[in-house]
Amino acid sequence: MKNLDWMAASAAQAIIAQTIGEKAPKKKSDEVENLITKTLGILQENGVYAALLYLYSRTDATNKPIAEKTREKLLSLTCQLLDLPELPATNADTALKFLTDKICQNLDTLLLVKQLWEQTLIYTRYGAKARSASALK
Repeated sequence: MKNLDWMAASAAQAIIAQTIGEKAPKKKSDEVENLITKTLGILQENGVYAALLYLYSRTDATNKPIAEKTREKLLSLTCQLLDLPELPATNADTALKFLTDKICQNLDTLLLVKQLWEQTLIYTRYGAKARSASALK
């Protein structure tokens, strides 16, 4: 049995560490919080596939690195959850095919992954908010 809450918390901490770092300015924390909040909304309204598409569609200089780290961690987390080997590449075609073939075909798996991603993004959003608040001090 896997502890999904621990997995989500660990993944969120990794996303924060890779996108914001230890002593980042408030603006960086706000950018991460904003992108994560939008991704969470898309995940909740449109599903796992749409959330990953959204993360691949971020191409501007501000959001691209945040989206890259977030999607890499979410995909890695999914492989860990399902005891699958890590994806050899995280390009859009490979990742979306993986999602379609391994996740979206099975409703139970899809709902489990969605729940795990939601919890991870919620923890990441609060982590970014906490970093933003501590940057003000």
